Amino acid sequence: MTEKFSLFNASIIMSYRGNTPEREDNLYAVLRHFDLTYTDYTIFVMEADAAPKFDWKRLSDDKIRHVFFPNAGPFPKAMLYNTGAKLSQSDILVFNDVDCIAEPKAVSDCVRELIHFQAHDVLCPFWEMINVTGALKQQFLAEPRYEMFNGITKDALVPDTSILYERNAGGIFIFRRKDFVRVGGLNMAFKGWGGEDSELLHRATRLGLKWSSLGTPLFHMNHDSVNRDGWREQAMPNVELGNQSEHMPIEQLQALAEELRQFFVA
Repeated sequence: MTEKFSLFNASIIMSYRGNTPEREDNLYAVLRHFDLTYTDYTIFVMEADAAPKFDWKRLSDDKIRHVFFPNAGPFPKAMLYNTGAKLSQSDILVFNDVDCIAEPKAVSDCVRELIHFQAHDVLCPFWEMINVTGALKQQFLAEPRYEMFNGITKDALVPDTSILYERNAGGIFIFRRKDFVRVGGLNMAFKGWGGEDSELLHRATRLGLKWSSLGTPLFHMNHDSVNRDGWREQAMPNVELGNQSEHMPIEQLQALAEELRQFFVA
């Protein structure tokens, strides 16, 4: 029997739009992975679409809360993450893309670290992001346990794996709720895919939060494409918005955080 790891009553927040069968399959596999791997957590599946696609019949798990927003426009990831944080009653928030899994002990250790110690304020339980395709991904979808990825790193890839990002601020990141609110959460001016996680990294660190990453890989279940070639051009408005937070005067950044923080107190 696989050892289970406590998440110490953390809230897991996932944003979702099931616009392709691959994305749907990834979501249910990751949800099953949590059930097989962890204890002591609640998952908020935050869905935005023209109509809800989340299907309770595909699993039965009372640790999941499904929240739907009718929205057929550009995917509002920042709004979904912020609303999940607002609904949460937990001191610890784990923001987890619906197609990503990290080394389970690393995730549990990160949560415990933020509860009991002050050396870090934000933790990413990974460094590089490894894309998983083909037969290996199908194996995970059928039996979503982390053990099948043991030993795979950027320097020891196997068939059906490739480096998606050498380094990434998104995927999975873990905050104390009070710190997430203090810096204003994700910037809801971002529309569509891309850039919102990096902007939060720049804003949070410039406002004094200590953001650290572990040296373990994150595994990304493939969808749409095996690489991100061309995404920067599509997400250029978001990239430019993120660059503003990296370079604006600190007084202006503090004012932005105060403005964004109002979402959580309204």
